[in-house]
Amino acid sequence: MQRVGGAEAGVSRRAFLQRAGLFAGALASVDLYALLDKQGLLATAKAQSADLTVDTLSGLVAFIVPGDDEYSVAQGEKANGPGGIAAGGVEALISGLDRYVPVTTLGGNQSLPASGGVAALLNQYATRVNAAAAGGAFPSPFARLSFKEKAKVFELFEGDPTLEGTEVRFVAGILPGFCAFVSIGEVGVLQPDRKLSKRPVGWGIAKYGGPAEGHAELRGYYRGHRKAKP
Repeated sequence: MQRVGGAEAGVSRRAFLQRAGLFAGALASVDLYALLDKQGLLATAKAQSADLTVDTLSGLVAFIVPGDDEYSVAQGEKANGPGGIAAGGVEALISGLDRYVPVTTLGGNQSLPASGGVAALLNQYATRVNAAAAGGAFPSPFARLSFKEKAKVFELFEGDPTLEGTEVRFVAGILPGFCAFVSIGEVGVLQPDRKLSKRPVGWGIAKYGGPAEGHAELRGYYRGHRKAKP
């Protein structure tokens, strides 16, 4: 199977960067507060715990970049070896969402984390796809879905007529690509000094050898020869 379940195979690093920029720009213009209110999910999003958000988005990361983690195993689509969750994709996704989409609550200066709002939307669609998802091994309905059911969630999300003409329609379509970008890149192991704390999981998935300042066998003449034959 393809290791990146929800993104096109063969997408270049440059394309991912471009999509990430578009995603950030789209999110910055989204009134997520108003959307949640319109969907009747504002109270749910406000009451949602950080743990439920993490659980929901763990189910999303496993859907996009399956690995050998429990979320991938539960959805019925896994891979041999670490995937997006082991790569730190969940933390990076939450950080990116909350950074780009400040959702200020009415009548105060408190902020509703955008990651919680996105998780609330995913869980709403999850219960529409499979009402039985209200009970299961994981706290969030979305994380309890099968791989195919998660794909159905995005089909509903992207095709929701109530989102017609809004930036959220675009966000629904590009969210999987952004999730793949943060899950297979270096962001999960990037330290404040711009150094990597360990080898990124994505390098192993892509069979990338890492940066190199040349290779010993290519320095000077091949195999120690001192001159080239004419």
